Amino acid sequence: MLERQCPLCGGENHCVVAKGGEDCWCMTVSFPEYLLNAVQTEPNKCICQTCLDTYKEDQ
Repeated sequence: MLERQCPLCGGENHCVVAKGGEDCWCMTVSFPEYLLNAVQTEPNKCICQTCLDTYKEDQ
């Protein structure tokens, strides 16, 4: 089962799938490999939109 907390910041990741839905916002965006590698040891945890946006701003 998917977790509702972002493994990077600990905040709510707003995962629709974790809440019982079929599609989630994260299925329509591209995550940089750096972020995916940062959480690869955290199975079933989704990165939140805030962390994704922060990463994009820092680049």
